[in-house]
Amino acid sequence: MASPHFRLFACCVLLSSAAWAQQPPTAPPAPAPGRFSAVAPPRYVPAPVSPAARAALRLHQEGCQAEAFDDATCEKAVRQLEAVVRDDPRQLDAQLALADAVWNQAFRQREGSPERTRLRQRSLELYQQLVDLGVPDARPYYGLSVLTRDPDTRIRLLRRTLALAPKHPEAHKDLAGLLLSQGQVDEAVREYRTHLSVRPYEGREDALEDIQFADRLAAAGRVREAAQVYDAVWDATAKEPRSERCQIFKSVDLDPYERIGARFAQQLRGIRDACTGTPRLEGAVELERQGRDAAAILELERQIQENPVPAEPYLALQRLHLKQGRVDEAADVMSRYFRQEKDPEERCRHFRTLPPRTTRALEPRLMNELDRACRARQP
Repeated sequence: MASPHFRLFACCVLLSSAAWAQQPPTAPPAPAPGRFSAVAPPRYVPAPVSPAARAALRLHQEGCQAEAFDDATCEKAVRQLEAVVRDDPRQLDAQLALADAVWNQAFRQREGSPERTRLRQRSLELYQQLVDLGVPDARPYYGLSVLTRDPDTRIRLLRRTLALAPKHPEAHKDLAGLLLSQGQVDEAVREYRTHLSVRPYEGREDALEDIQFADRLAAAGRVREAAQVYDAVWDATAKEPRSERCQIFKSVDLDPYERIGARFAQQLRGIRDACTGTPRLEGAVELERQGRDAAAILELERQIQENPVPAEPYLALQRLHLKQGRVDEAADVMSRYFRQEKDPEERCRHFRTLPPRTTRALEPRLMNELDRACRARQP
């Protein structure tokens, strides 16, 4: 399995030119972070991607990415990228791809081996060369920041990244984490707010990272600022199924946030019954796995009696009845669910995904009511 650095590097560092590369500044670039010199670095003007570079970049994309790495293809890509850079050092995309490919090659080598160390060092040097040149592009600065361990150097690199790409979400997030570790809480909060404002939300992993930062703020005594991050997560997950929100927020201690009247805490309290209290569900799944469907059905019925709010036991019970060919019983189970469910989004979410056999067997008045309400809520 690839290491965390290996996965992170492949997905975050080699961004397309359209994403973060900025137009060359009209004034000479500021001194580069990392290694500093009394002599200003020469101006570096990237060249348009050449046909040879384009071919090498295509190979890099095919064989050097962390999740689909192919040794032979990546080795060929490295050779071609080296030739491109040798012929024209201004081929910036090729230089960045070469640094990325060499780093990922390192993780194909045995941990602690001289070859692994050599490849990692070479990748660092390739990024450092671009940084020392004052390249007017955010990618080498951010790339080197990911691979650098020294916090102060990372902060300088991230500030340079953001000077060139002010809406770089990962740089804002990384900088916020480093500043918080150094006790610069106010600036860390500002950076994370910017991260949230420019970051496209992509699912649970993003939400859990936000929650982790919020918990760090709370531990630093900044509960109100932590609540603001939680509010942002709550808003970002508004279109997620309730079960997904339950998983995201399941470990949150609401007490300190309810004491200050945090919006997310009040709303989360309203769905907590749907997030907890299904201890029999797992047992029913195991009974079904053993072929004991009748016992699983009884266990699910007991679960619904004990906590009638969560949808999952109803869905599991409906499926078991359909499995046994009992369509009317399946429809009865879902009718009970729809009659007790108060959240219109959840009602429509599950109505739209009902098996056709269950839908047709619903009591006509209930089916028509759901159909009308859910059509009106179509995006």
